[in-house]
Amino acid sequence: MAAVNINEFISRLRALRKRNFHSSPEVFWADFVNIAEVLCLAEGAHVFAITGTGKVALQAEVVAAEDSLGHPVSPLALPTECEWLPELVVRSVQNGFAAHHDKVPLQAKPHWLCFRLTTQQPRVLLLKIAEENHTRLGDIVLRAQLIADIANDRPETRSDSNNDSNDALSLLSIMPEIYAATPLALSAYALVNSLVSQCNDIDLAAIGWQKGEYIRIECISHFDRFEEKADLVKLYEAALEEAADQHSVLHLSHSSTTDGMIVLAHEQLRRELGCDDLATLVIFGNEGQPIGSVLIVKMKGLIDTGVVHSLTFMLSLLSSRFDDLKVKEDGLWKRFKRRTGRILETLVGPEWLWTKVATVVLSSAMLWLVFGSLSFRVESNGEFLTDRTQLINASQDGLVIDVLATVGDSVERSQTLLTLEKQDLLLQLTELAAERQRYASEEDKARASNDIIETEIAKARGAQIEARSTRVQRMLEETNITSPFAGVIIKGERKDLLGAPIRKGDALMTVARIEDIYLQLLVDERDIHFIELGDRGEFALVSQPLSPLAFEVEKIIPIAVDGGQKGATFQIKAKLLEAPQNWWRPGMTGVAKVDKGDAAPYWILGRKSYNQLRLLLWW
Repeated sequence: MAAVNINEFISRLRALRKRNFHSSPEVFWADFVNIAEVLCLAEGAHVFAITGTGKVALQAEVVAAEDSLGHPVSPLALPTECEWLPELVVRSVQNGFAAHHDKVPLQAKPHWLCFRLTTQQPRVLLLKIAEENHTRLGDIVLRAQLIADIANDRPETRSDSNNDSNDALSLLSIMPEIYAATPLALSAYALVNSLVSQCNDIDLAAIGWQKGEYIRIECISHFDRFEEKADLVKLYEAALEEAADQHSVLHLSHSSTTDGMIVLAHEQLRRELGCDDLATLVIFGNEGQPIGSVLIVKMKGLIDTGVVHSLTFMLSLLSSRFDDLKVKEDGLWKRFKRRTGRILETLVGPEWLWTKVATVVLSSAMLWLVFGSLSFRVESNGEFLTDRTQLINASQDGLVIDVLATVGDSVERSQTLLTLEKQDLLLQLTELAAERQRYASEEDKARASNDIIETEIAKARGAQIEARSTRVQRMLEETNITSPFAGVIIKGERKDLLGAPIRKGDALMTVARIEDIYLQLLVDERDIHFIELGDRGEFALVSQPLSPLAFEVEKIIPIAVDGGQKGATFQIKAKLLEAPQNWWRPGMTGVAKVDKGDAAPYWILGRKSYNQLRLLLWW
């Protein structure tokens, strides 16, 4: 309203009230819509005629592209889905006005206000109010109701009706003087004195401002000074508070404003003053809360309702001015509290709830990432190992015909593990036995013929055959490969060995003793500089992930080994701090985590990506 010329606006309002819209309806509705938009702080406005008898049917009034002053008229854009509109119109026709609030997530949420106009054919005024003006909806509703009777096409029954309206609107002429008064006290004096001087229906006027929980009298017309603790002044303040507490106009001579309301203070003040009528009007601030009240008194006769309506309208226009002046006069601390309250209302209010929740969650996460702490643990793969192992090799060439144990089996000392094919060795023994028999016969024959040389030759050949038989017999015994000690087979699958041809010296199985088990870790080269002797951590086996085992770093092998696609790794030997279990086996694998204290979460979660980025950007 600060950019609106008040005198020009009042003149337009008076002229529009005198016009009959049937003479030039397009221009009349253009003026009416533009005035309604400015007066009611609306983003858009339009007038609809109700044409249906049973089901509500709306017909938009034809509005000129420009009003009578040449100002363009912006058409009101209705949402694509507005099933609520017919029901809103029905309620406005029944109650005088109705409201609807859009609540579409992550979109603008305007307020739609609908007002019944006082025309012979039912018509309604539809206003679109922006969400930022929701605190002033009460003020906007009052303003719209004050202009709802401008478009009145009913025949006049009293010749002086226009004069009454003009007399009521004449109160608006005092607004420039009030706007010109800079201090709040001077504006209040200008208001009460102008009301008494400009309106014959007002003999006395008083105004008070909200201070804390109470309203304190600011000024009374025709009184430069008054005693604040006087009984009459207390009655004024009680009446002003009575209207402000109920957020309503209280006019004693009109029961429509006092039905169901508390008017004890007003009745007591009327008796004390000896007047015939009085009324109290509330001034609402920019946030929709009462900031003060105005009391008007008529000693003889009744106050005209048109005067009350015009004064209500004028106060709604002046409310922003009064609120601004009141804020300027507040101390630094009160201004700080007010501004802080608005900021907090914006931050924690119900609007844009999920956006605020997401903002709080993201902000909390960012604060935790920067200022929080998280346990830093170096992760690596690990495996149970033991140095008490023995490799079982093939003692001769052959074919594995039976495998009596496989990986993971517990074996005893001298237990047969594999059996090699014996058929060739048995045939060799048979052949050697036949040759030994033949040489024995030759020896006997030579001895019978007393041939000493042939006897010795046959005897030597028999000894040679005996030696060969002993060697074959030993090889036959070695076809049953046994375990050198009690332990567990950690290498040598049955499916890989059964039926496989082997050569002497081939590795067949590995047997390990279940004792002196330690942990071997493979630490990535990017993390090896964090590991130190004596560091502790936990190791979770693949078979028992919920029962981690404590360990301590015992030795760091200073030579990297190829880790395949993962890059180079370093071997770490760690000592298990728990007693060995019967079910532990060398070769069991799992995941180890070495504790390195606490660090900032952002560094723990982003260090690898940061280092990788540095390598990519390095030249």
